[in-house]
Amino acid sequence: MKNLIVECMVEVLVIFGLIGWLFLTFLEWLSTLPVFPAVVTAAVLCPILTARDYLRLTRTWKLRGIYSNRDPIPPERFYWVVQRIRLQRTIILFTVPCALAWCNAVLLPASSDVNLASIVGWLNSLVGMLTLSRVVSATALFFKASQWFDAMSPTLVGLLRRAMYKLSDNYEYLGQKKRDPEKEKVY
Repeated sequence: MKNLIVECMVEVLVIFGLIGWLFLTFLEWLSTLPVFPAVVTAAVLCPILTARDYLRLTRTWKLRGIYSNRDPIPPERFYWVVQRIRLQRTIILFTVPCALAWCNAVLLPASSDVNLASIVGWLNSLVGMLTLSRVVSATALFFKASQWFDAMSPTLVGLLRRAMYKLSDNYEYLGQKKRDPEKEKVY
């Protein structure tokens, strides 16, 4: 029994070692690119900008009920139909300039040199960082709000939940909740 545990631990260590080596090789390759300072800056700033933008989006679109441990009330559910479409459009609308800005930052490298091409590259990477943070925060809000209103949406999550249910026969994976009829009567 002890040898089996040791063999499993060795396999896990080898897998983590391989993944770590691949990650370090990728970082080494990335550090040879002239756009590397912009990528490092984005790695530091994007999580901060994304968290701030996520909170602002939940406040702007009146989805603060996500933070409380309650079901959505009917006005929130009625507005979600329109808000979901707007949120999907926001994700698509900001994905295009994000990709274009990062492509421009690679083509006009945002390096540590001070010349016109580098300044334009830094401006492109700034646009890329801002749009990337909006895409990530809007996508996170979309998934979180979709799960709050309907545990089986978006479609990808619903498929994964159904697969987990079929594998385990645990009804909790389906996440179905019964609505309170008292709350529904008011509306």
